[in-house]
Amino acid sequence: MRIRNFLFCLFFSGCAFFVSKIDSEIVNKKNYLRNLPDSPTYCSLNQESKFQLINSNQQSQVLFQEFLDKNPHYDFLDRFAFWTLIQMAIRPDQSSPSSRFQVLIQYKNQGQYFDFFSESLDHQYPLLYGLDWILNHYGKKNKLESYAAALDQHFPRKNKAEKELEAFLSSNKEKIKDHPVLGLYFIRGIEVLKENERMPSFSFLDVIKFYREKAKKQSIIINNSLNRFVSEDGQSGRCNYDFNLYSNSIFLIDNSIPVSNLFGMSLAQDAFMASTSQKIDNISPIHHFPLFYGDSRVRSAAVCMIENGANKIWAFSNQSRDPGQHLFHLIRYGLVRSKSTEEVDKLIRHSRHLFLSDPVRLIIESGRSRQDQIENLLKLNLPIYHGERLGNIWGFTSFGSTNRFIIDDRNVGSYSCK
Repeated sequence: MRIRNFLFCLFFSGCAFFVSKIDSEIVNKKNYLRNLPDSPTYCSLNQESKFQLINSNQQSQVLFQEFLDKNPHYDFLDRFAFWTLIQMAIRPDQSSPSSRFQVLIQYKNQGQYFDFFSESLDHQYPLLYGLDWILNHYGKKNKLESYAAALDQHFPRKNKAEKELEAFLSSNKEKIKDHPVLGLYFIRGIEVLKENERMPSFSFLDVIKFYREKAKKQSIIINNSLNRFVSEDGQSGRCNYDFNLYSNSIFLIDNSIPVSNLFGMSLAQDAFMASTSQKIDNISPIHHFPLFYGDSRVRSAAVCMIENGANKIWAFSNQSRDPGQHLFHLIRYGLVRSKSTEEVDKLIRHSRHLFLSDPVRLIIESGRSRQDQIENLLKLNLPIYHGERLGNIWGFTSFGSTNRFIIDDRNVGSYSCK
């Protein structure tokens, strides 16, 4: 990650003027949603939807619902544990035990943020450590072993590969093909596992037992601090990125686009939303399991919590060289003042832009932009490029007694409602 100060572009184009032109409130403007797909991105507000799931694998949601239908006694924290463990079976690249684990939880009307990662590379498992820690934090007596055993016994072994996993496997095909463990799991003939093909299965309980053997050596950092921001009209919220930097045109830009897995669940008024991510430089498994070992010292997803009385808005931003920029812009567009799920959804669908450096330039989703916005940009002495899709933002809203997750129509995502 590199910190780039964009103040030097004042010499060329007047960045302060430029930012003010593109980062203006849009909630009350007409015709700012141009050429957008009309695909739904959240559960209908006309149905109750006491139980909701989100991730990028629709079939896993169906299987999990079948599992819960046979075990309706499980409470919110039980389901949180199950749904998190299941991610390992469908995203072994980014939801591995060695992944960084960021999670927002609303439980008993209190919202908290947790971030688990390690600076060490020696058998560190932040995801399992964090899940175990959170369950203990909320007073849950059940151990990970009990959840793992229940999944082994009752969860259908019918998980199918998704598009993002196929892309990862394809980009590492040669290394995986020649690996004595991973090749057996992820190579079919001469090709890698494809989207919608059956995922390799493993024993969740065996994974937990292996983790326990290494748990005494865990060196996990737990961060639960968020930076408070205040909008121009005095509204506030908390984020894991310091928006004072962005206000001064200091952006945090990576050389590449980090990958992660987003997922979440709500049950009545309780909810959680999480991101798991890791950097995989060397292709290797965790023990003999079909799980990829990686480095949790990876760029975090950008996370924001906004609470105005009984109203709550969460936002997770990933799949960008600077995910914090997108949330910073969203807040300037009026996210903090949103009064409904529909308003938040419109803001997420709206055109995005991204400052980049080397050379200094702007990428903008011109197909989603207002005409007056494009005309203002063309007057500025700064290279401007079109981007078809920039970033990925998922949200959660709680207005009154109605909770809704929102996925981004730009990317693969699924939600279910019951």
